[in-house]
Amino acid sequence: MWSGNGDRTLMQFVYGPVASWRLGRSLGVDILSTDDKTCSFDCVYCQLGDTEHRTVKRQVYVPTEEIEREIEAIADTIDESTDVITFAGMGEPTLGANLGEVAAMLRRYSTKPLVILTNSALITDATVREELKKLDIVVAKLDAPDQFIFEQVNRPVSEEIELDAIIEGLKEFRKDYRGRLCVQMMFVEENKEYGWELARIAADIKPDEVQLNTPLRPCVVKPVSPDELERIRASFKGLEATIVSVYDRMVPEVRVIDKTEVIRRRGVED
Repeated sequence: MWSGNGDRTLMQFVYGPVASWRLGRSLGVDILSTDDKTCSFDCVYCQLGDTEHRTVKRQVYVPTEEIEREIEAIADTIDESTDVITFAGMGEPTLGANLGEVAAMLRRYSTKPLVILTNSALITDATVREELKKLDIVVAKLDAPDQFIFEQVNRPVSEEIELDAIIEGLKEFRKDYRGRLCVQMMFVEENKEYGWELARIAADIKPDEVQLNTPLRPCVVKPVSPDELERIRASFKGLEATIVSVYDRMVPEVRVIDKTEVIRRRGVED
């Protein structure tokens, strides 16, 4: 992507667009932008590695006006080069206390849908739920059927984070959210036998879409095979939601702003 005066636009907080199997051409907005991962989970499969900044406390990491300067520099090309604008990056985006403020700012520069990839840990917070309602698509993580598997796979950084509370938070959010709610499930060795249990939980949440994923980017755990993920998908038969798999989605071609910033956040060049 290029700035209006023809010069290369170098970014610090905005990256991509990246080719997403779920979202198409996705322009990333990282409202944390810390040097190392900042998160409320330390998931075994994360391509960013171990969580260095372990927290459940919300704060402003990057002032909204700094993000706006970068968005303004590429505003003329956003709508033609992207399909969505996605809150993601170096950790859990709901930890950014100015999430709602940044979303409102982005509306002034683009008509593209606003998306967030969240680990769901703060969906228990009514303030966070209200901010998420300002977005068009919420992709919420749910990888475990019980607290034991939750602690094995997602490794929450605080005892305050309980899976049952997250599930109830997702149900509460679904009640009056008018956008598209997608539940993403990442399957690895520890949880691949729990498809039926996760399908029952998903049925209670009533998402618009369930995304069946497995770590295909480089990380320390192996992905489940296409056959295994297809077997898991069979568990979701009859669910009133679209069921999609990482193995049967194509990704689009994209032209990125700065490859270095994409690789730093995604662990691999797409």
